[in-house]
Order: sequence, then structure tokens, then C-alpha cells
Amino acid sequence: MAVLFSALRKSVSWLFAALFALNGLVASPPSVRGADLTLEREFAYPYSDGAAFCQGVTTDGRYYYGTGCIKFLNYNAIVKIDAATGEIVQCRDMCLPLEVIKKGYSHLGDCAYADGKIYAACEAFLFKNPAVMVFDAESLAFLGYHVLPVEGQGNGHFPWLCVRGDTIYYTQAREVDEVRMLNLSDFSYQGSIKMDRTITKITGGDILDNTLYLAANSDGREKVTYAVDLTTGQTNEAFVRDTGDGTAEAEGLAISQTDDGTVYFHYVDVAFASKTILRRYRLADS
Repeated sequence: MAVLFSALRKSVSWLFAALFALNGLVASPPSVRGADLTLEREFAYPYSDGAAFCQGVTTDGRYYYGTGCIKFLNYNAIVKIDAATGEIVQCRDMCLPLEVIKKGYSHLGDCAYADGKIYAACEAFLFKNPAVMVFDAESLAFLGYHVLPVEGQGNGHFPWLCVRGDTIYYTQAREVDEVRMLNLSDFSYQGSIKMDRTITKITGGDILDNTLYLAANSDGREKVTYAVDLTTGQTNEAFVRDTGDGTAEAEGLAISQTDDGTVYFHYVDVAFASKTILRRYRLADS
């Protein structure tokens, strides 16, 4: 079954690539408005490979882990990528068991690494009962899933999550005015942090110090990243990335910090379903 869906993924990607070429769409070099982030590196993959991680990204420093889906095919996948070379070292097509897919789950969103496990947001059919999917980081094997508590489901959209300490943080995708939290130990609802403004089209997020950064799939080439103070809820624009491509979709976001204090922001961008791009930006003065 996984082989069949892998073949379908490649066929669909070739179709999108052909449409992309026929439309004559031209991209320009990406950039960042402002001096805070500097693009240092990017890995680009044809959608035949990149569909498998077109929704989310996380890292343990040595590897990237990515999650992907093609909703109308019920296709889902998780991959492991060498963070130094960009080589895909492992890909598990149809990473969700059939019994889970039969419950309506297939749309994997952004993901997070913690203590040898990958946690991924997953929406369900008709946006009912979204759930956290859990995988083993070493083997990418599926370990189980946990439906969000009713009081934490909101409108059922569950595009991303991140893990810090013993807490899972997440928001819905549209009309976002609060950050919700789960206890990592038992996936019970912990409460929410009210934001001082409403933002929308949120596709990824991660935390640095006491600030939650949220990636938005803003219209056009320029994609906003918001910063939310987790103490006060104050929310501001942090960065505006010009992806260089008006067809691009901003998806997952991960933040990492090296032993010497250097901070990196990692983004997944998808260009008209023709390619998936992993971009690494360095935070100034880190």
C-alpha cells in the first residue's frame, strides 16, 4: 500500500510540475525584510520527494524530521533528513496505520521533536476530534495517537504544535487569538494564553526563551512570522520573509540553538506543489 501511494505522490507531483512550467512562473532570490534573520542555507526537493514533508519540520540538531500529506489521496508520510547534507535518509510513506486513517485522520501538520519522539498535529475529516500523532524518531514507527480534549479543540483546525518542557503548545489555523496548551505527560488540557490581537493563516510554530514564534502563510511572496510573549500575550510581527515566489506556501517552523548560542530558524516552503524547500536562517547576534 505504501508503495502504491508513493507512486501516486510522484504522479501527482509530476502533474503539478508540468502545470508550473506551463504557467511560466518565475521566482527570484528569497530575502528577509529587516536585519534580524539571515538566510544561510536551503535544500530544495522536487515535489515527488518533498510531498512527504511538505507540512512540517523539526530537528534534533543532527537530523531534520518532516511530516507531509496529500489530503485528497489520504496520503501521509514522515521523513528523516541529514541536517548537514540535506539527504533524505529515511521515508515512511503512509505512516499512519489503516485503522487510524479509517477514523478520518490523514492530514499531518507541523511537528516537534522531544526525547526521542516526534509529535505531529493531525486534523481529521470534517475537522472533528483532531489528534496528536506520536512516532519514534529513530525508526519513524508509529507509536500511537491522542485526541485533543474537547475543551482544547476549538474549531477543529490543528495545523501545528511544539513541545517545551512538559507542555505542548498549539493554536488553530485561522482567527487565532489564543495559544492553547496540553500536558505532555497525559495530553490533558492545561489552559490557554490570550493574545492581544487576532492573526490568521498560522501553519507552524516554535518557542525561543519565553517567546512563541508563529509562521503564517500570508498572501503573496512575503510570509510573516509573529512573536507572542507567553507571559503577557503581546503579539507582534517579528520577521517578514520574501520567499521569492508568489506561488509559495509557508508551512512548518522549527527553532534550534547550538552549544555556542547560535540560534537558527528552519522553515518549510512549498512552491506551487512543484518543490519543497527547507530554509535555514540565522538569528542576528546569536
